Amino acid sequence: MTEVDTEAQQPSAETKEPDLDSLLAEYDNTQEPTPEPEATPAPISNDVQSFMARQMKKEADEAIANSAKAIKDTVGETSLSEKWFEGQLHLAAAKDPRITQAFQERDTNPGRWESIVKSIGNDLKQEIGQTDKASTQSWDAVEASQHSAKADKQEEKEPNFNAMSDAEFMQWKMQHS
Repeated sequence: MTEVDTEAQQPSAETKEPDLDSLLAEYDNTQEPTPEPEATPAPISNDVQSFMARQMKKEADEAIANSAKAIKDTVGETSLSEKWFEGQLHLAAAKDPRITQAFQERDTNPGRWESIVKSIGNDLKQEIGQTDKASTQSWDAVEASQHSAKADKQEEKEPNFNAMSDAEFMQWKMQHS
């Protein structure tokens, strides 16, 4: 019995764990696994696609509005609305597809987009020209006087025709015809 116990206590060469290289060497001789076809992503539901489309449109509309505001700021003092400048931005993009490409890449290269917006603003500034402040003030004065003349005119109260006599109605009719 002591012989059996001695064998159990001494590690034999067969029970010795193999080293890492020998474990990995067994994979050297195996065939490379054939690449599995790429798993197609799960289809996106219509609701998610709709939401994504709305978000992208919202972001694009916001970016266009901000760009139009920047163009208006570059042009300077003007009575033109930001919508007009948005239209000019769309017009410029329709004429030159590079503007559209720069807009689409505005997040990756914002400096390029900002310089294009500023350039469009400078071009519009030259086209529009500086407003003549004296002319603008005189037009504003005319508009103000017209507005005040309308405000000074008192509106007549509509008469109560049901309470009028025939004579009162005829008199009112003669005054207002």
